[in-house]
Amino acid sequence: MYTLLLLNPKEKKSGLGSYKSTSVPPLGLGYIAALTPPERYRVVIIDESIEDLENYDADIVGITSYSAHARKAYEIAGEFKKRSIPVVMGGIHASMMPDEALKYCTAVVVGEAENVWGDVLEDFENKCLKSVYKGTPADLCSLPIPRRDLFNPKGYLWDSILTSRGCPMDCSFCSVTQFNGRQFRRRPVKKVVDELKTLEKKLVLFLDDNLLGSGSDPWLSDFLKAVIDTRLNKFFFAQTSLKFGEDKDLLRLAYRAGLRVVLIGIESVNAKSLDFYNKRLNSKYLENDKYYRLIANIRKAGIAVLGCFLLGSDEDTVHSFHDTLDFVKNSRIDILQITKPTPLPGTQFFDQLFAGGRILDTDYPDAWKNYRFSRMLFKPKQMSIEDVYAGYYYIRKHYYSFPQTLKRLFLTLFDTKSISTAIISTFFNHTYRNAFIDSDIYTVYGKNALKKFSRRP
Repeated sequence: MYTLLLLNPKEKKSGLGSYKSTSVPPLGLGYIAALTPPERYRVVIIDESIEDLENYDADIVGITSYSAHARKAYEIAGEFKKRSIPVVMGGIHASMMPDEALKYCTAVVVGEAENVWGDVLEDFENKCLKSVYKGTPADLCSLPIPRRDLFNPKGYLWDSILTSRGCPMDCSFCSVTQFNGRQFRRRPVKKVVDELKTLEKKLVLFLDDNLLGSGSDPWLSDFLKAVIDTRLNKFFFAQTSLKFGEDKDLLRLAYRAGLRVVLIGIESVNAKSLDFYNKRLNSKYLENDKYYRLIANIRKAGIAVLGCFLLGSDEDTVHSFHDTLDFVKNSRIDILQITKPTPLPGTQFFDQLFAGGRILDTDYPDAWKNYRFSRMLFKPKQMSIEDVYAGYYYIRKHYYSFPQTLKRLFLTLFDTKSISTAIISTFFNHTYRNAFIDSDIYTVYGKNALKKFSRRP
């Protein structure tokens, strides 16, 4: 009997998402565990988001990692290699940087691992692991149910589930298309609903990059009706696009099914910045003055909007921070997430900045710990890096002030007419506020930010 140790490493302080209350199980490792023969392997999953890695022994180790945690992943991989234990790395970062990853591990799986994991295990058992295994897009109809029994049950507030993979969009800052492909693939409705029935927690997060997908097929409507008929009595959180706000009937179905919060990548209220990010759909909505109407439609259906913004592009100025805060307040967005444009490997954004010699921290792999959406890694063309940090402080300090927090709670409750939506929204805002207060921005840039942004330039 072999022991397979599956790891999700995490830097000790990683900025956004560093609070246990927002962690969800690393479902990718659960899928790998489900594809591992139980008659030959004992599988252990360690997620450093909620628990520390101790002196575990293993016959083979599998590690997945985002770029922000790649340095820690390599450190752990090196320790196991010193003990002559084979280490297989996969996930988004290793897939985008396989040559780098191979300096620290035995083998790399590039892309989705499901179709090649059996080959990896067979080669391990025969002591002939290859350096690189190239995965292909998995058939989601035959995707197994992940081994949730191997996750620490006390560490997560949310359960999670996957209904699709792939993204037809081509945003310059995103590597999802590079990793999962542009073809949008769905799991069968019945299989997703059957899996939902096995989840124990009240709160469930959809891991899909866009639950709506292209919006041209009836899958989501059929799925929501099936959830309603099943009476699962759960609350859902999902990512989607502004297009979700176009179909009022679908929105009503979504609320009845239990959807309470949607994360939407609005990214900017600056048309030039949207072009910079290649956000074609948002550009169209902004040009046709649809931002406010689509957000209002979602909120009127009882669903809170978590609006995501990227501030600090070459097309942004100090005016962008005032304009963004005005929009957030006037649109009554319920939850705010603002991050800095981060050049992740595998993206057009990274390639452009790297080719131009504009990335400031390239001391890899140590530099990867700063690729976490809270650090400026290049100097924008129309303002200083200090301006960007000060602008972030200005928006957050205003947004999280007590009067604004109280006002937002009542607006969410009044507009959505949903107590559960208002409670969940308040929880999210509280988590983001804690992350802000715990950040370097709060302690370093506060005084200068208030001076600089107290008046609109």
